[in-house]
Amino acid sequence: MVRAVVPFGFVNAFKPPGISSTAFGVWVRKRLGASSLGHWGTLDPSACGVLVLAIGQATRLIPYLPSDDKSYFFEMCVGTATDTGDAEGRVVRSASVPSDWSQRLDSVTASLVGDLEQVPPMFSAVKVDGRPLYKAARAGREVERRSRTVRLSALRPIAVDGDRARLAVDCSAGTYVRTLCEQIGERLGLPAHLAFLIRTRAGPFSLADARTPAQIARDGHACTIDPLDVLELPRASLDDEAFGRFSHGNDVASTLTAQPSGSAKGLVLATHRGELVGIARVVGARLEPVRVIAAARENR
Repeated sequence: MVRAVVPFGFVNAFKPPGISSTAFGVWVRKRLGASSLGHWGTLDPSACGVLVLAIGQATRLIPYLPSDDKSYFFEMCVGTATDTGDAEGRVVRSASVPSDWSQRLDSVTASLVGDLEQVPPMFSAVKVDGRPLYKAARAGREVERRSRTVRLSALRPIAVDGDRARLAVDCSAGTYVRTLCEQIGERLGLPAHLAFLIRTRAGPFSLADARTPAQIARDGHACTIDPLDVLELPRASLDDEAFGRFSHGNDVASTLTAQPSGSAKGLVLATHRGELVGIARVVGARLEPVRVIAAARENR
């Protein structure tokens, strides 16, 4: 009897504007016939671009993805501020825009590169006391939020047209581009809001390689990326006997000739016959299972 392949891996998906990350993820999960799905970061419904999805047991591998820095291309509108920080909101402040405002844009954006304090916007999914901020915002309530430190490694103006500027930013995870637009506006002495946003990179996943909804609908399994192609931990190959022990949560003898080093010191990818079967920690001459994903891609 021919057995179906269990969906397993990552999908670098292009989320179109107008749909929430959750709803889009549900659609992808159903197209692939997966039992579970996880997001490596989300996008606002009005935003588009790279949305990394973990399929099946690959959801357990999200913490081991390398570098969660992000890159965005966005358009900022000066002269008006909204209650949501983007074009979807109600205008709450406006001001005339001087014709020479863009001449200060280069110096202002350069001043924001580095560590930056941001207060999460009310219209965001950040939870305070277990409830998303946007629910309080929709009810007309303001909730006190703590500022957080994010980091901009680059912020580049690309073009200016009237009261709008197009920019690109490379930043740490957790950066709010809506808030960044407001901060740019503050340093320019002008109200501002986010007009358009596209995520062009999430860690090792780029926009150039993102799969469109049409491609996913046509062949979702062909759009699935083997975790071994993106996880950067050292690898330890298990023979049949060691695999049997490891898949039941038992430690096995290490096949490594040197201790792994780096930010995830001690962790390795356990493989069997070229397929990922789990995450292990090197303890002396043994490998201790941390995440067992045995037979995740086995025909069932």
